[in-house]
Amino acid sequence: MLVCLFRLEDVGPNLVEMVLDKNVEFDQDTIDKFTFSGTVTYSLVFQGMVTLDDMSSELYGPFPFAFSSGFVQYAFSFIAGDKTMKDKRMKEKTFGLIIMLVPEMVSKIDAFREELAKVLLYKFHKVYKISQVDTAFLKDIINSYNEILKDLLSFKQADLLSEQILEFLQAKKKPAKKQPITKIGVIYPTEFTSFIKNYYASLLGSLPYTETSYSEDIAIIRTATHEFNFMNYLNADEKYVNTQSALILLADVRGRKYNPLFEIIEGLKSRPKIATVVSLYEDIEKASTEYAKFFTGLQRYIGDLPFFSASFNTNYEFKTKMLEALFWTLSPE
Repeated sequence: MLVCLFRLEDVGPNLVEMVLDKNVEFDQDTIDKFTFSGTVTYSLVFQGMVTLDDMSSELYGPFPFAFSSGFVQYAFSFIAGDKTMKDKRMKEKTFGLIIMLVPEMVSKIDAFREELAKVLLYKFHKVYKISQVDTAFLKDIINSYNEILKDLLSFKQADLLSEQILEFLQAKKKPAKKQPITKIGVIYPTEFTSFIKNYYASLLGSLPYTETSYSEDIAIIRTATHEFNFMNYLNADEKYVNTQSALILLADVRGRKYNPLFEIIEGLKSRPKIATVVSLYEDIEKASTEYAKFFTGLQRYIGDLPFFSASFNTNYEFKTKMLEALFWTLSPE
């Protein structure tokens, strides 16, 4: 397991520490990858927080890892005292986020997520100050993770899985080539506008963007490697749809309010990755029926394109499913 600590400072969230249970020197490329992944996660996890009372310690994930297949990431949120925080609204506290990278195989082990959540909640229930979350504390989390693996697997299997992170970090990198900007297009209905505005604002406070703009027609955030475009159903057109590397389609399945979305993607001529995040009824039978109709209609337009789907019926689920969809679009095929 590789563990990264992010904390909120007056200038926004920052990567504070990266810890592995091996003696490894992290190069700048690795640091940049985890900084990008962590700040995107930070933006969504803490998006919509109005007061400190809204904050709770929770485990999120697993999510795809954007920079290498075969790995997933978990995120754990917490709050701790921080006397260096100058923002008076924070009342000398900071939001912290632990990002944990593990082999995908680990996430598929029965009971792993439950055991990881128990360990994190136990270790953080006595954390009162951010200074307590130091290198030794993070290494202790890794040690507990290794113990979980040994309890759930054979020693040999546990050792092999532990070595995968090290192999990933030490893999020889090919000479860097200038890569085209990856464009992620988010198409959303009017009823999701408030969420998109909050998410846009959160990303601005987290990502190292090079350019940004916001209007009623389109909101854009550009980094050195990615471009995030947010477009309302009313403004999305064929040109927009066909210039995106990946599309995240937000849809309200309740009452079949998704028909305008089908009209938008009907002119799809490119082959982007497609992720859908849809709202469903709480009634399981009704939700299943409506989703089946939505998915059947969607298949006419996306065919065999790489596809991811997630559904929600609460604000909490919306946040986590959107995060899953975003990391899926960013991850290697």
